[in-house]
Amino acid sequence: MDRMKELYRRLGTLCLLFLAILMFFVPRDGVFVRLYSVDMGKEYRSQYSPTQGLFGAEAAGGRFIRSVTPFRTIAGFIDSQTDKRLLAVEGELWPGIFTGAAAAPGYPPTAWREAGETYRKSLYYHEDEEPFASLLSGMAERGETFAYLKHSFPDGPRFLAMTAEGPGTALDNGAPRGLVRPYRSLAPWPLLLGAVFYLFLPRRKFPPGAIVYPRWSAVILPDVLSFAMTGFFFGLPLVLGVHIFNQASFLDFLNGSAWFTLVFWAMGLIFASILYWTAKYASFALQISPDALFLTVLGKDRRIAFSDIASAGFVDYRPPKWLRTIMFIAGLANWRMMGQALLLSGRTDWGIEFFFRDGGSERFLCSNIPGAGRLFDALRLHKVPLSEELQRAAEGTGVPGPEEES
Repeated sequence: MDRMKELYRRLGTLCLLFLAILMFFVPRDGVFVRLYSVDMGKEYRSQYSPTQGLFGAEAAGGRFIRSVTPFRTIAGFIDSQTDKRLLAVEGELWPGIFTGAAAAPGYPPTAWREAGETYRKSLYYHEDEEPFASLLSGMAERGETFAYLKHSFPDGPRFLAMTAEGPGTALDNGAPRGLVRPYRSLAPWPLLLGAVFYLFLPRRKFPPGAIVYPRWSAVILPDVLSFAMTGFFFGLPLVLGVHIFNQASFLDFLNGSAWFTLVFWAMGLIFASILYWTAKYASFALQISPDALFLTVLGKDRRIAFSDIASAGFVDYRPPKWLRTIMFIAGLANWRMMGQALLLSGRTDWGIEFFFRDGGSERFLCSNIPGAGRLFDALRLHKVPLSEELQRAAEGTGVPGPEEES
């Protein structure tokens, strides 16, 4: 556990970040109901009243429409407007719903259900709330998404227009975020827990004088970049997918949302892979004693006697060439991928591999580490042969090469 702590630290934080993203962006599944009050008397007067206040083409158009529209009584007008789309509703819950829909904006019992940025006041409910389940099931059987609701009051009937909407349409129409995304208010908690897990999980302590990577530039900044970009690509399909596919599910292969999501998540995993390397950087420590090296890497500790090393070679830790080529091709087809391609191709990670006299070997990451020159000094002091590539890498660390030493 202690040897893999740095990797577990990042995996745990990444999982909590993903949970926070899900809570923040994933909407409630199912159908949402939008209600708004309909004043049939006002609609009737608007259709049959004279064209007072209108001039020119508008007045002429109004007169023409009335001339070709047969006159109806208000009862006949209501019947024509609601033909085959009228549902008479009764029950103790309906008076409050009708009253809330007809009240002025900000009416306390239903203010939290009001849609924002809409031309008329609308209230939103979810299909799981009573008394809408039976109404929606009947509409779904008939393939309908719109109906008029009628409820009898002592002063006469009142009407509401009801529309069944998917989560994407509801969000586009200004549905309350607390209703569509009920877990959003909880999202800060896993995010905070992830930060605590990352910052306060005890770190392994290394003895003074050990060669280690600088924590700020090699560990913290790359971690921040990785978490930020991974979170961006994990969250982007959740934000866009609900509007494109108009459903809460983001892993539905039948309607295509899963393919859409997986493409973005694959991009996110490229940035998430940075966490593996920062875990290696954070775990690395090398102590040099007169007769041996004490190596600490992700997952293990080892003592390496200089007398056991037959030779030392160069190891290229860059991503494989085929992956870098594919990323560049993808970048030419889609400019958004070019950043990832440059990120992969620009890496210069390299390491050392020790070949032992008993036939075994040990390799570890060594690029850009302060104090690497001390390691090469020790290898030369004990007459350990270095490959040509490793000699060139050693020269890049500022350690004098063989010609300069002579």
